[in-house]
Amino acid sequence: MKRTFITLFMALSVMSGFSQNSEYAGWYKIHNDSIHGANINAAINYIKANKIKYKKNIIVGVLDSGIDTASVALKQVLWTNKKEKADGKDNDKNGYVDDLHGWNFLGTADGSFNMLRAGTEEYREFKRLYPKYKNVKDGDAEANMWPLEYAYYKKVRKKCGVGSYMMFYQFSQQKAVTIAKMDSLLHTVKNLNPDTLTIAGLFTQEVEDSAWAQYGQEIYVDLIKAEPTQTWPEFKKAQAEALKQMAHNLWKIEGEADKRLLIGDDMNNAADRFYGNGKLDIEGYEHGTFVASIVAGKADKEHDAFSGIWPNARIMAVRCSPDGDEYDKDVASSIHYAVDNGARVINISLGKYLSPDHKMVDDALLYAQKHDVLVIAAAGNNYLNIDTIGYYPQGIDASRKSLDNYVRVGGITMLGKLSKVSNYGGKKVDLYAPGEYISGVYPGDKYDFANGTSVAAPVVSGIAAMIRNCFPKLTAAQVKDVLIKSVHPMENKTISVSGGYVDALEAVKLAHKLNK
Repeated sequence: MKRTFITLFMALSVMSGFSQNSEYAGWYKIHNDSIHGANINAAINYIKANKIKYKKNIIVGVLDSGIDTASVALKQVLWTNKKEKADGKDNDKNGYVDDLHGWNFLGTADGSFNMLRAGTEEYREFKRLYPKYKNVKDGDAEANMWPLEYAYYKKVRKKCGVGSYMMFYQFSQQKAVTIAKMDSLLHTVKNLNPDTLTIAGLFTQEVEDSAWAQYGQEIYVDLIKAEPTQTWPEFKKAQAEALKQMAHNLWKIEGEADKRLLIGDDMNNAADRFYGNGKLDIEGYEHGTFVASIVAGKADKEHDAFSGIWPNARIMAVRCSPDGDEYDKDVASSIHYAVDNGARVINISLGKYLSPDHKMVDDALLYAQKHDVLVIAAAGNNYLNIDTIGYYPQGIDASRKSLDNYVRVGGITMLGKLSKVSNYGGKKVDLYAPGEYISGVYPGDKYDFANGTSVAAPVVSGIAAMIRNCFPKLTAAQVKDVLIKSVHPMENKTISVSGGYVDALEAVKLAHKLNK
């Protein structure tokens, strides 16, 4: 989920004529009859008018892909572990060496390896079960012995598309046999040189052999896809190389171990949380940088409209999300790290539809609840009703009741309508926030726009940071309640728990009343 808005919506911003000087920068901070933003500017004005004081910089943990620590817009709002020094020692004795601005749970301790990409969770689960069930068919003794696991194996195999790929590989193997037979036949034709024969010339050949038509029919699709000027030897070579590559890809299922294992922790032990390194500016950190900038970025004067919501916050960057589905263990470890090191709000702009070790994350969220930490999570970008399907993290307890410190956020358009990229759900989505053409900062202080629930969530995180900073008496559960009760109603009130989208001004007013 996390990389969607970077690749797709940066292109949309260019197509729409948006630029660094666009009038739409920061639109989501205002609210009027034509622009349905989150009313953030009005909330800040209310705080100033009522002389509401705040001193301590509240810490927001951004659990994401990393961050550009050199960004001008972010380096002044980065959380700094004042008890730690960059000397290769764990000065503050928290179990993490040189965690100056946060932690990276996707690398080795010496920094020699940092995980950049991961497959889908479905593919990882398929790889895990494939050795056991690769030769098993419906009705076999192995299938009947473990019916639930076998059904699960078939489900993940279908979801990750490997089953179709394996079938195609079998067809390709049969096709290779046909090509070899056809080649042998061509070498028996008088006055024909197969080494110089082109594909166009092949179609004009008349061979007096009953198998000729059969061979041609079996590889007809590949022949018509080939360039007419391609020679027969070139065609054979290309087909052989394609088959070899497919074989290599299938070998990876059993022959290539999950690179996540290189990090060296026990992935089945949630208590083994002291792994990784302090490097945060890893390839793929565009997503985390942009998310952090929405919460608290401080752009230069020329691009002030691209600044974040609450620059008084301090961003604690926790890297747990590679390009692909995040690992449950890393998300759980990151939540514990953020809580233990002082975060009062945690932003989770990630998610997936399969979570084999979701209990690790569930327990970590309960840990955050116990320590009065508010967690804001994105609802996902597939325009699906997540009341009817699983989407993780779920933010529920053992009785499947929603945690009172967990807020799931969907995205809306400038018109206050459900965004076509946002998931929804009357029971599983708490509220909505602006999620289209949200302005922010990419690595290298590049100002641009992005869409998706990944950017809607930090809008709410920024507002939550504002409330927790200004009204410290309120608990995480109270802040969640404030956010839900103060929403601006939407036309369709059935697609969320609250029935609307976040309104910072009304939330601040209600929080002010409760804080007295």
